[in-house]
Amino acid sequence: MNEKKSWLVPIVVFVILILVSFVLVLVMFKDSWLNKQANNQNNEIEEYFCTADAKLCPDGSYVSRQHDNGCKFAACPEADTNTNVGFLEDIDAGNMGFPNLEWQEFTDGDVNFRAPKEIMGLNYVRFDYWPPRVSILGSSYTCEETEFVVSGSIYEKEIQGRTYCIETWIEGAAGSTYTDYAYTVALDDMTIAKIAFTVRMPQCLNYDSPKSEDCTLEEKEFSMDRVVDTIVESLAEPELTF
Repeated sequence: MNEKKSWLVPIVVFVILILVSFVLVLVMFKDSWLNKQANNQNNEIEEYFCTADAKLCPDGSYVSRQHDNGCKFAACPEADTNTNVGFLEDIDAGNMGFPNLEWQEFTDGDVNFRAPKEIMGLNYVRFDYWPPRVSILGSSYTCEETEFVVSGSIYEKEIQGRTYCIETWIEGAAGSTYTDYAYTVALDDMTIAKIAFTVRMPQCLNYDSPKSEDCTLEEKEFSMDRVVDTIVESLAEPELTF
């Protein structure tokens, strides 16, 4: 009788160990399966519910994220490959790097002047309105120069032999920076002219490389000096009548 008990005990212990191991395997499998299901659900939610931010495109439009494309931004409209991104001064054309400008006559109140019909050759910088506002002021003015600050600056600059007082006012809104420009210059001892316009410059960091670098370069080298000076030349022509 004792001999039967001696070999029965190890068998019972072995069976118990087998059952316990089986239960542990089932528990571990269940936890793993539940975690996998939870992760799949989270991935589906993340794929479907994308953030509501938007990306600014070079043409000024915005695109949103696509839930069926891993929340990536939709493609921007194709850029016009015929545009000419040139910013360096074109001495012959007087256009400050804007080639093929179509000049025409405008009237602002009682002031007649010539200006480009539109400013071409830019991919990122945009004009808030065009043609510029042109006005004739009194017989004298004082250019009170200031150090550059975030909101703008006032400084004198000589352009093609004329001394201009250039004022800028900067304001940010909706991912862009709006800058008001005013060029004031003496036409003669009795006549002061003022040319004013506004440009919108996007936040270049909103673009992917290499567009962000192209945008930064365009904004850095953007200048309307020669265009403005050519407009002023038309004001100095007494024979300009419509």
